[in-house]
Amino acid sequence: MDVRTARHDGFDRIVFEFSGNPPDYRLEYIEPPIVADPSGLPIEIAGDAFLWVRFEPANAHDDDGNPTFSTGELTPGLPALLEVERIGDFEAVVSYVLGLSEEVDFRVAALDEPYRLAIDVEHP
Repeated sequence: MDVRTARHDGFDRIVFEFSGNPPDYRLEYIEPPIVADPSGLPIEIAGDAFLWVRFEPANAHDDDGNPTFSTGELTPGLPALLEVERIGDFEAVVSYVLGLSEEVDFRVAALDEPYRLAIDVEHP
């Protein structure tokens, strides 16, 4: 699994890349407090709006529990996308929260070879 961000004209993009079969995904705005899965501990994330991204079945670790993706937090500081934090990797569910400058429109595109999920977040 790989995660990367970039600024584009009018929007910020985050891309989640997977090896193997693509997982199902779900996105929705959530309200604080943001909590880690499965601990339930609160997590501080920069921003005034929070977009939750859930992948299932997915893992950010191998069969021995070693991380397959070393970065759990990114701070791109882009106009819309301020912070990205993995808040869960438990029971074949990987979840992230995107800390945004404000609640804005977004669009999602699933891309193949390799499988990627691109989320474009409109600039405020």
